[in-house]
Amino acid sequence: MAHGQKNVVGIILKGYPRLSETFIVNEIILLEELGYELHIFAMRNPGEAKVHESVRKVQAPVTYIPDYFWRFFFSFLSTNIRLWWHRPGLYWQAFRFAALRSVWQFSSSTIKRFVQAAYLVQKSLPGTDVAHFYAHFSHGPTTVAFFASWLTGMRYSFSAHAKDIYIQEHDFLQEKIRRATFVVTCTEFNRDYLLRVAGYEAPVFRAYHGNNIQLFRQEPAARLNGACPIILSIGRFVPKKGFSVLLRALHKLRQEGRRFRCYVIGGGPMRSELDKLITHLGLRDCVELLSQMSQTELLSYYRQANIFALACEVQDDGDRDGIPNVLVEAMAMGIPVVSTMISGIPELVENGVSGLLVPEKDPVAFAEGIEKLLRQPETAHRLGLAGRAKVERDFDAKRNVEKIGALLSEALVAGPLPEAGFKMSSRPKRSVSASRPSRVAVASNES
Repeated sequence: MAHGQKNVVGIILKGYPRLSETFIVNEIILLEELGYELHIFAMRNPGEAKVHESVRKVQAPVTYIPDYFWRFFFSFLSTNIRLWWHRPGLYWQAFRFAALRSVWQFSSSTIKRFVQAAYLVQKSLPGTDVAHFYAHFSHGPTTVAFFASWLTGMRYSFSAHAKDIYIQEHDFLQEKIRRATFVVTCTEFNRDYLLRVAGYEAPVFRAYHGNNIQLFRQEPAARLNGACPIILSIGRFVPKKGFSVLLRALHKLRQEGRRFRCYVIGGGPMRSELDKLITHLGLRDCVELLSQMSQTELLSYYRQANIFALACEVQDDGDRDGIPNVLVEAMAMGIPVVSTMISGIPELVENGVSGLLVPEKDPVAFAEGIEKLLRQPETAHRLGLAGRAKVERDFDAKRNVEKIGALLSEALVAGPLPEAGFKMSSRPKRSVSASRPSRVAVASNES
């Protein structure tokens, strides 16, 4: 890609770097390898004890935008006043929309994101040569991009993933899609939902997160061969990952006399609850709860695993996974997987062909899926090989990031928005009526 003045893509993230968002770091690295110049604007430094080794490969500079309003009140106030002084009409128009929406939604989230966007435009943007904003997650980061675009006339695009789609109020999500140059999402299931929200003419594209095929193509060291099998599960300790269902399924297998060793790796608010459940179910001798690990550390556990199990589920507020990256990684390693029939997972795991899928929130069905792989090692091996072939065919990260790169190239060539692009199609709305999957909330304080 040829570079000149003002051709840098500003990547807007809620937090950077985050151990649970490997796919974002991988995408940034691949975009840089393709020749794109990037500048990261993050609303928070998570300050996690561990980061993936791949973070060190990122060349893009990182600028942090304050995320705690009252702690940085005077910084926000001074930058917003200066921006208002230089662009009073534009500032007031966008401020009025943000303030009204916050009032009607009974949430300060929108006005906070507007203030952050004004801070970015006034203090962080000058001197960066950023010509296009690209946000990850359609709630907070995209709201910042939405207002930054409004205040500067620069185009923006965004990537939508999981929770950010399904617990967000429809009208504002529709407005964000309408104003975006393009939207990408990681599953066809998500794409269909976004098109139903915004209209089927909307520029919404599917690009799977993908996988580093070279890193995860090694054959696991252990296979089902009479030894005590190893079951592996990885993810954040939050309800939508279904770890409670997994533990109850393992309890059922133990009651039926099955021997196994299970490693559950992750971190999050449910850790204490899961630890107590392990004790309550009498699984302390065969289930080990381990802390978050870097990708390199995880590889040693993938190599030991005979089965990968992830009992994803849809929460009452609509929160759910898209296609968990750990499923892609496990399948790339040739490990047979058991998961659930929700969201985009069937796009990766074809039941009985490249893995096993069972109904969500059903410990008995989940136990039966694991039991089948334990009882039929040849079936498990066949599913593992088919799973790896599926990942190599459809989930190569580089090929999928190339699609995003092509969209970014078109956006950079398109240049700034015409002045008319700043006009809103309507005032912010309070209610929604668009068709949606069941159990989806109509509002979010993360918008």
